[in-house]
Amino acid sequence: MCSINGIIVKDDDDEGPSSSCKKEILRHLINEMKILKHRGPDSSGLMFDDEVIYFNDFNNLNIPFDKSNRLGMGHNRLAIVGNASQPISNEDESIWTICNGEIYNYYELMEDLQNKHDFNTDTDSEIIIHSYEEGILDELDGDYAYCLYDKNENIILLRRDIFGVKPLFYIDRPNYFAFASEKKALWYLLMEIDIMSFEEAYHYPISRLNPNSQLIYDLDENEYEIEENIQKIRTDYFENNYKNIDYESCKKELEDALWDSISKRTRGIDKVGIIYSGGVDSTLVAKLASEYCDVVLYSVGTEESEDIKYAEKAAKDMGLKFRKKIISPEEYEKYLFNVAYAIDELNLMKLAVGIPIYAASEMAKQDGIKVVLSGQGADELFGGYNRYLKALNEMGKEKLKKLLYNDVMNIYKVNLERDDHCTMANGVELRVPFLDRDVVEVGLSLPIEYKLNDTERKIILRDIASNYIPDYIAYRPKKAAQYGSGSEKMIYATARKYGYSKKKINEFFKNVLMEKMEKHHI
Repeated sequence: MCSINGIIVKDDDDEGPSSSCKKEILRHLINEMKILKHRGPDSSGLMFDDEVIYFNDFNNLNIPFDKSNRLGMGHNRLAIVGNASQPISNEDESIWTICNGEIYNYYELMEDLQNKHDFNTDTDSEIIIHSYEEGILDELDGDYAYCLYDKNENIILLRRDIFGVKPLFYIDRPNYFAFASEKKALWYLLMEIDIMSFEEAYHYPISRLNPNSQLIYDLDENEYEIEENIQKIRTDYFENNYKNIDYESCKKELEDALWDSISKRTRGIDKVGIIYSGGVDSTLVAKLASEYCDVVLYSVGTEESEDIKYAEKAAKDMGLKFRKKIISPEEYEKYLFNVAYAIDELNLMKLAVGIPIYAASEMAKQDGIKVVLSGQGADELFGGYNRYLKALNEMGKEKLKKLLYNDVMNIYKVNLERDDHCTMANGVELRVPFLDRDVVEVGLSLPIEYKLNDTERKIILRDIASNYIPDYIAYRPKKAAQYGSGSEKMIYATARKYGYSKKKINEFFKNVLMEKMEKHHI
């Protein structure tokens, strides 16, 4: 995983209203990259018009800052697959790309295309360029957000993976268009170019490119169009493959899909971390991943955390390496401020859930681990929340099935962007096996009665898990992360320290956290 960012100056006239922006584009581009450097600590690269530069140290850049440029693209790299820096190009340098993410079927696609194209690097991102040339971008299997620049067509193409595991934001201003992996880089532009205050920039309606969508920017016309729902998500998997949708067939298909998902997300990696709560989802992921590589389980909470007690016992019983962190009240305040800045958002639930994820990825970084897995997505796929039981009783099976589908499709807004930002703040990539396309399509196609009934939730997943993990974890009742870790209580305690009651938590966010975020940003 990495960071990407870019700026397009709309006016091509050096004396026009955007002329000052054109002369400052490199400075703005590089300052954005500095803001995003935590996402890609290993190397950096940038492209401005027809020049490309790769570097490791922002302090020793020797580039013409006073030169007028219309287009700039930046990339900070977290080295996981291959050694090539980005931007990278095709053979004649007519097409360039920068990518944040991983293409899991890179090797398979390369075998199909190597007779037609020369592969000049060992990075998975190069397959994006040649897939674009062959018109097979839909065949990419991965978690990604990328920018592709086609010089012949004079277009910029932005695209995001099918479930939105990797983030991508953009702003369209009168004199320029810009995109970035995190909002904070765009806040910088709004403050520098548009002379907004930090609070004005924070509240500015920054757009996100939706998952399964692409934005095509015409550099000649300074116009763009967005294509959504590019790939169709199947919810009729079993109707097309089985005459009878029996429980055992469904169970086998789901189990096979999970194994395949974790296999592709651990390929070529010696050791991965697990964001570990001690619940069924993360425990199953940990156990299956341990068959492919070494795993380290990371659990975080307060002294009273129920999650850590279960997590430590389960790890010991399964013989898996386990690390825990008990956050003291003094440390908690620091984590609260760090996570608020990391996730670009002041939201109680997201902060409470984000703090354990941030601290767990911090431990992974200390251990030299660059990839962590989580159980994210399982509750939405298999009916893990209490509200799904209520919906089943009040709305019936068909409406519940639509609700689960919508929740899976919207998980990027609720959970994925937060989790991405918390892990990448520490230079660690998060992968989510339950949001593999095959797992999702099998999961969404399951009959509701295989997922939940009046008394049980995630029935089929727990049944599979019981074959691999202790029953006291496989059938452990769901408890939200903010409660199981003790995180939400600590946020209220921190607010009280600053003189804000539980009822005035939003005032605490606005008056205290906003100020801390601004100081960090500046």
